[in-house]
Amino acid sequence: MTVYLSRIAISTFRCAAPRSVSTNIFNDIVLPKTRVLISENDIFGIVKPSISRNYTTDAIQPTIPVESGTLPIKKKVHKKANPAELSCQEGHYLTLAYATANSYDLKSLKEALLQQKLYEPGRLKAHEIGNVVVANPMYSVGDEPREIIFFGEGGIAFWNCTELEANNVLDFVRPFEVESYPKEVVEKEREVMTYVYQPNAKKCHLQQSSFVLLPNRDNSLERYTFSHAMIQSARLGAWESRLAALAASVSAHTSAMQRDGASKLDKKEVVRKLGELFSLRHVLNVESDLLDTPDFYWEEEQLERLYSSTVAYFTISRRTRVLNERLSHCVELLELLSSWAADRHHVRLEWMVIALILAEVCFELLHLFERSVFHVERRRPLRHHFATEIDETMFQDFVDKAK
Repeated sequence: MTVYLSRIAISTFRCAAPRSVSTNIFNDIVLPKTRVLISENDIFGIVKPSISRNYTTDAIQPTIPVESGTLPIKKKVHKKANPAELSCQEGHYLTLAYATANSYDLKSLKEALLQQKLYEPGRLKAHEIGNVVVANPMYSVGDEPREIIFFGEGGIAFWNCTELEANNVLDFVRPFEVESYPKEVVEKEREVMTYVYQPNAKKCHLQQSSFVLLPNRDNSLERYTFSHAMIQSARLGAWESRLAALAASVSAHTSAMQRDGASKLDKKEVVRKLGELFSLRHVLNVESDLLDTPDFYWEEEQLERLYSSTVAYFTISRRTRVLNERLSHCVELLELLSSWAADRHHVRLEWMVIALILAEVCFELLHLFERSVFHVERRRPLRHHFATEIDETMFQDFVDKAK
């Protein structure tokens, strides 16, 4: 009876109490920023062990990296420097980097340099770096020495060389190129920087659009590091131009799909363009070192910092991600066109099968008609013979009756 009366009293109290109770009261009494869950069965005020949960008023935001979250699909145009403006600065010397092919035949190139007798092939002092040929001119112009670095990946870096000399070397190296790039792409995607000597500098570093070197010291490894990063940027620019050309060739078919609802692209052409895209993706992600720091810099901490800072200056990592996104988009589009071409080919085959079936039906009908006509022609002479015999019999009967 007591339990029954207590339940009635509690239910009456609940009906009389307001339904919206601010949680701030409990927060002030029990614990700040906590809520206590009390069971409805605790009618005598006996509080059981409760579960406390912390809450926050901050909105939950998706954890998207800033760079990848705002990743543009359109190519980010890298600002190219003007050699004429940079060379006019006092104390600054010009540095040019070109990407002309997928790779070089360095062995034949080194032999050709020896036969030409204008440049002396060498190597970086105290270091044996493979897939690289360093050429020093046999004649000097001015106090500052000149240097040319040939990279096996298909790039050339010129230190303190004029554009005329660079163009002559580019023409000389063309027979030793493997899968050469177009000349307009080579000129457009070159990288231009300057370097300067600072006596007060403690170490080599990158300052705005110039490489800072130390005077009266061997800076060959630092030159190689800066050159390598510039070559990577030039190669990436050449691949961006190649992808832009492929995308432009496909844009006409996308316009036809949007306008007419159909595309007349040949399946063989689709497969060819897909092969070019996959080849470019393989070169970008597998054969090149754009996605990771080359192994040579792992044991050279100072050179690794120089390489990373130069790569960041040319925004190589971001441009690589953008290029991969554009490659994926183009591959999806071409796969759609390939499936469209395959469906159209299947429909053509189905119509051919239907035409063959119709032709077979027509031939069968023709044969049936021929058989029916032949059967009628065979029965007609027999009928004529029987009719003649009947007529002769009737005439003979008539003659006999007349007699």
